[in-house]
Amino acid sequence: MQNPKLARVFASGACVALAAAVAATAGTANITPATTYQRMTGFGASTAWASSMSAADADKLWDTTNGAGLSLHRIRIADDGTTSETSIAKLAIARGAKVWAAPWNPPAAWVQTYTDGKQLNFTYAQQWATRLANFATTMKSSGVPIYAVSVQNEMDNTGSSHYTPAQLVSFLDTYMGPAFKGSGVKIIAPETQNWCGFQAYLTAILGDATASSYVPIIATHEYGCSPSAYPSIAAAGKEFWETEMYDWASSNEDPGMTSALRTAAMIHAALTVSNMNAWHFWWVYPCAAASCGNGALWSQGTNSQATKRLWIMGNYSRFVRPGYLRIGATVAPTTGVTLTAYRDSASTKISVVAINTNTSSTSQDFSISGATPTKVTPWITDPTRNLVAQTAQTLTSGSFTYSLPATSVTTLVFDLKTSTGLAASNAVRTIGNVSWSAGVLAVAGAKDGHLEIIDARGTRRILDLVDGHAATGQLPAGVYQARLVGASNTAPSHFIVYR
Repeated sequence: MQNPKLARVFASGACVALAAAVAATAGTANITPATTYQRMTGFGASTAWASSMSAADADKLWDTTNGAGLSLHRIRIADDGTTSETSIAKLAIARGAKVWAAPWNPPAAWVQTYTDGKQLNFTYAQQWATRLANFATTMKSSGVPIYAVSVQNEMDNTGSSHYTPAQLVSFLDTYMGPAFKGSGVKIIAPETQNWCGFQAYLTAILGDATASSYVPIIATHEYGCSPSAYPSIAAAGKEFWETEMYDWASSNEDPGMTSALRTAAMIHAALTVSNMNAWHFWWVYPCAAASCGNGALWSQGTNSQATKRLWIMGNYSRFVRPGYLRIGATVAPTTGVTLTAYRDSASTKISVVAINTNTSSTSQDFSISGATPTKVTPWITDPTRNLVAQTAQTLTSGSFTYSLPATSVTTLVFDLKTSTGLAASNAVRTIGNVSWSAGVLAVAGAKDGHLEIIDARGTRRILDLVDGHAATGQLPAGVYQARLVGASNTAPSHFIVYR
């Protein structure tokens, strides 16, 4: 497997700092569900250049019951408009994840030399845009609906994939935007390699009405400088994704909690400082070079195993599902403890992800305002446990104290009384036509919420509904009922899955 990240020199230090300084004191973590920030789209990683994956590894990555429950997956588009990762993408789709893709470089014959490196020769811009659009069409016909396509992986570098901000706008306006129009596939840009040059590309996109209209997802990598707030992104109605990063603080491989906690700190900063909607680790599988040490979710060596980095990602992805809202929370309530909180759109659950970097257990007080929790279930990742559920505790008030294990990431899942009133989950709603294809259920007229599907045997599943779509994974042939949760007085719709 190739590794394009072996040597990087950037302007900033290697570690991303936590969002706020931690005072040398213990305090209450105040959770305020009525205060909302960004809507979460998910968490993911890439299998660029890989060609196969076992079902067991796929379950570890995307299964929401026994795995980390990652909800996004990034694949690579080769210069000929194909990918080696089709079989892997099918495994992801079958487990409910959304798959998106990024090109690394155009064909060599379509590249020209410029002062600092190489870039697309715009004589071939139309062919390249058409090739990228055809990739999405071909993948869909192969059973992999592509959620989004990036204009270019790391267009601010000096390789064969460079775009200036002006060239990016030109390519979007004249070529890629029109090529993808009406396809249902979203465009991601600029996907810069770091925070350092990101602002120039963001300004160019938002400053051009045509380019901006084609790009619903703004993205960057984090290989340099530090995260900042970019309120103009949300103000423009766009999502903000981090699409690649790894623990590059040390090249000495550490499959344990030290590297995992550094990764958790990066996630925490991206979500709280930059209000990002999605966050991706770089690689699933590692390369063999020593410098690849902490660059993947699996460890190096012949007995490669899922590392703690995967499981702390699961503390987020398994319990902060697509459509959840980040809500108000004391970011750094206690020395060595940082946390974020989220609620589902139906206001039935709150998930609090707490990072404890202390080398001893830490007692943490929680207070939930304006909601009534009935119970809490802790899920722990620490040196000896990987997303292990602890005994649920019944609650009678919004106050709760929990001892966070040493060097751990703990997700506290609170069940709420349905009469909390944080959202109009009991309002009468009308469900439109329902159609199913390639592991995705589409509900006409619906937006966000929860969808219940029932098979002929009466087996029920509750799915997250985001923008009128719910990821079901593969379904056996048969007749199903679908009903919007909270709309029990609305007749269910039926749909049929054929094989």
